[in-house]
Parts: sequence; structure tokens; C-alpha cells
Amino acid sequence: MTRHQHSVVDLFSCGGGMSAGFAGRPNWQLLAAVDLEVAKPSGKSAGETGCNAIYEANHGLKPFSEDLHLLDPSDLMERVGLRRGQLTCLISCAPCTDFSRANPDNHLSDRRRNTLVGRSGDFIDALLPDVFVMENARELLTGNHPEHWRGLRERLQGLGYDVRAGVHFLNGFGLPQVRERALIVASRVGPARTLEDLWSNASVRPEAATVRTALSRLQHWLSTNPEDVTGGVAPGMGNAVAARLRATPHDGGGWIDVAKNPDTRHLLTPECRKRWISGEWGSHPDVYGRMWWDRPAPTIKRESAHIGNGRYAHPEKDRLLTVREMATLQGFPFDYQFPVKSVANRYRAIGDAVPPVIAWQIAACVEWTLTGQKPDPKDWVMPKTCFSAEDIISPAMLAAA
Repeated sequence: MTRHQHSVVDLFSCGGGMSAGFAGRPNWQLLAAVDLEVAKPSGKSAGETGCNAIYEANHGLKPFSEDLHLLDPSDLMERVGLRRGQLTCLISCAPCTDFSRANPDNHLSDRRRNTLVGRSGDFIDALLPDVFVMENARELLTGNHPEHWRGLRERLQGLGYDVRAGVHFLNGFGLPQVRERALIVASRVGPARTLEDLWSNASVRPEAATVRTALSRLQHWLSTNPEDVTGGVAPGMGNAVAARLRATPHDGGGWIDVAKNPDTRHLLTPECRKRWISGEWGSHPDVYGRMWWDRPAPTIKRESAHIGNGRYAHPEKDRLLTVREMATLQGFPFDYQFPVKSVANRYRAIGDAVPPVIAWQIAACVEWTLTGQKPDPKDWVMPKTCFSAEDIISPAMLAAA
């Protein structure tokens, strides 16, 4: 391989969210991606999510459909034509499903899929990339099964990497969504740089990371650009669900508002009715809810294709957010394509993704690590997304103003 460009290999590539942060930057080349396309958490059949087709449509590279429990790193290197030490950046966003607090059983049970964090270490050892990046649920670092992270960290340090790890709320970096994630960056070519370094002397304008701003910028884009046929759709709803949503107040309303009104209380699901009577709402208030206009969206999870799974309804319209609207709130470019037949799988690819607007900033951190020069704020901003350079407040920008 000729190193005329910075090179990337993306393990667990999903629909290409993290790769998108590197692919559009000058002098970066995607060499390979790997994803078995198994639906998480219950899927068993390879290829069922169709995420590799999404990746290929947007990045022009067909991922290998392989089980990373079984794929030998030397096999991957031979296919791609890589020798040890040639790769610039290895991405390995191992599955987070069995770490995440979204499943309370994860606090008690450690499952085989979690060993893929350690398996990433085998690929690091074989490839010896300049920089390694992993994004995951916060519980990878803070949860009840820290041995996976600790083992990976020790292995990285043993190979001479400077390792940085932290948990971040991504709305603090311009994503119009409250999304809390762990980020690991490790470098063997200089001090590892991460998002808190990038933003150490800057902040996001408060009104920027909101549903209103994001969707209005999407509409502005669509006013001069045709919608891709894979994005402007939303699943239909049954009569009962539709009636419940029509009774839900605009701009942040939820089933509790429906319950408070004696004239609409009969529209509740049996579970919501039970919780209303008991007064024990738990984490349930967000289901069948509308997003707020002037707040970040709630966390967009992989099962976001039904309003019964979270606060995924439009602030005013009586429907779920479209694929394109949901992708916008997840930081995808406005022209990103989702060419799989199953609409539910389009939403899954969005919810499973590393938000591309954040991946773009992570790539900027990697460039800083490689060059020793901090990128200008304009280089933090991914084109054709809901995040804009005008959303960044920095001393230099204030002085220029």
C-alpha cells in the first residue's frame, strides 16, 4: 500500500456514521469496513439489517460481512494489502447493546458480545495503527463490567499508546440531541487529542443544538434540493395510536398529558393506564411523546421507528419524525442515503450510528494528534448538516465580531 493519504479501517461499521467523519475530509482514504449486519440485541442472521448497503451507497466501499469474533486480523490485512504499522487510524466501535443502561439486566449479566471490546485489541496489535478510536455507551467506562475497558487500556498502553477516555454529552458539541457517550482515543505518534481538547476554549450557542434549529435548517436545504426517496418517509400508525397522538399536546406533550384529561384518558395503552393509576411513571414518560421545539432531542435509539418506543413524534405534526428528520437530529448530512427496503432498518441504522457531525470532530482530533496543530473551528464543521460554523462561540470569533 502507498501511503499517499491518511488511511482508515472501520470495524463494526454499521451504516457508516463514524466513517463519514473521515471520508469527506481531505487526504483521508477508507480502506476497509467490516460489519456482520446482525440486528441487535436479538438478531441471529447475518445481513438482516442491510447496513452494509447503506455504507456502500454513501462511501463507495462494500464492507466485509464478517463476524469479528472469528475474523483473523491477518486475513483482513491480506485482503486490504496492509502491513503492520501502515494504517493511520483504526476505528472499532464495538457493540454497546450489552453495556447500555437501557437494558437493566446489563448491570447483572456480562455477555459474550462485550468481549468484542477486547477483541479490538487483537486488531490493534496486528495492525499497529497510528491512532485508535472507539465510541461506545458510557457504561463501557462506568458500568458494572469494567474489565473489558481496563483490559483494552492495558493492552494499548503496553503497545506504547497514549490513551484518553471520557464520557461526553454530545449536545455540548453541537449535536441537537441529548446523547451521552464514551469516547476513547489512543495514539502512538504523539499526545492523543479528544473532544474536550478541541472545545477547551469554545462553546455551542444555546439555540443551535435544538430540534427547531436542526429541522429548520433541513427544510431550508430541502427547499433547493430534492429529498432522496429513502429519507422522506415515516411508518404509518394504527387508529388507536393515531388518536392518542392527536390528543397529545404540541411541543413536548406526552401520554401523561393525555391521562390528565378525563376526556382523552381512555386513549391510553393498558400499561400507561396502569402507571397512571399507580403514579409510578419510572422511565415511561417519554413513550408516545412529542419532541420539544426549543430543546435538544432525547437520545435517538435504534428502535426509534415507533412512537411507543420513545419521544419520537414530531413537535406539531401527528406523525413520527421521518427518516430524514431523525437522521438530521443524529447529525447525518442532509443528502445521506438509506437504500434498504425496510423502513425500520433505516431508523435502526440511524440510531446505531456514531453521529457524523461528531465523527467529523473526532477526525479533526485525530488530525491534531497526527500533525500537532489544532484545527481551526471551521474545520470542525461537517458540510451539509444541521451544525454550522456560526454555532461555535470562541474568543477568536468574538474578537472578529
